[in-house]
Amino acid sequence: MTDAIRPLGGIRVVDLTTNMSGPMATMVLADQGADVVKIEALGGDPIRTVGSGHEGMSAYFANNNRGKRSIAIDLSKPAGRDIVLRLVDGADVFAQNFRPGVIERLGLGPDVVMQANPRIVYASISGFGSTGPLADAPAYDHVVQALSGFVAIQSAGTSEPSMVRHGVIDKATALQLAQAVTAALFRREKTGEGARIDVSMLDAAIAFLWPDGMMDHTVDEPQVVLPPTSRSFRVTPTADGHVVLVTLTGAQWAGLTAAILDDEGDAAMQDTAERMKGGADVMRKVRAALASMRTDEVVKRLRAADVPVAPVLQLDEVATNEQVLASNTVRAFEHAVLGAVHQPRPAPLFDGQAIDPTPAAPRIGEHADEVLREIGCDQSQIDALRADGVIG
Repeated sequence: MTDAIRPLGGIRVVDLTTNMSGPMATMVLADQGADVVKIEALGGDPIRTVGSGHEGMSAYFANNNRGKRSIAIDLSKPAGRDIVLRLVDGADVFAQNFRPGVIERLGLGPDVVMQANPRIVYASISGFGSTGPLADAPAYDHVVQALSGFVAIQSAGTSEPSMVRHGVIDKATALQLAQAVTAALFRREKTGEGARIDVSMLDAAIAFLWPDGMMDHTVDEPQVVLPPTSRSFRVTPTADGHVVLVTLTGAQWAGLTAAILDDEGDAAMQDTAERMKGGADVMRKVRAALASMRTDEVVKRLRAADVPVAPVLQLDEVATNEQVLASNTVRAFEHAVLGAVHQPRPAPLFDGQAIDPTPAAPRIGEHADEVLREIGCDQSQIDALRADGVIG
């Protein structure tokens, strides 16, 4: 694979992150060619044992840490801190997601690290930022969903709030951080200066929700108030399953009513605002008609009418869907610990080529010796560090 496909080749990341928000961010960098050295506690990243897996490695860990090298270090010991600072000396990025104040107590705060290497990009994730009443509070995706509006919008007009049932905030935060790191590296190419980046999960969640989720809470005194777009995110039952369909244009609305109700519909409904105000009665008729039709027939009719539609797939059907197969999105390969696994390739194509999601996620401390040799340690020093419990 050429360097053009791995645009971050030659970039080294010292990665002290755990769980999902930080590890997913650094995995994006690893996928794009960066050498990510994952520094774990002696017991490993907590998500190594969360969920299904083999021999102390979970699929959850593997899905967030592919392409990295692992070294396990006791950061509470001065010798452990010294190893990290020696790695920092030749690194381009330092990433951490400890609660505010913890990294400083470990002697690896931004002032220390950026003094040791002024060109480094120091990237931090927190739950709620460094100020305010929740600055020191523990934060997980679930809690931030509640505070950011995600849980409220999931109610979609019902009386029961609900959560997005995966780590959507962690993943939004990860992508924000990865993009900010590459932007900082680009700026460094022009200025020679490093940068400090701070992303809070709450800030990332609110920014992610706002464009469409907060449309009715953006303009203080709107002239027109329409029902929220969240109400359009609905699942429609069929005789043997469910579909999701949406009409945003007048042509799509006309296609829907013609295909399902054999009716060209009210010409006034060609206008989006009019449909949002008065289309509910028509959609109730559509839903009633679809309830007596098979899913494949619904999909066939609506696709023929150029109406956006898809069947609701079960999780075990996603990887074998014809479009997913045609895009070669999910790859199968052998993992030394997990055996046969499937993972999606990175989404971006570079010059039309995909990045293959290998090599696999590392065993805990798997690369300790080679990483230490790269910073000048000989085998006797490595053995001494291991005997003293500094490395795993």
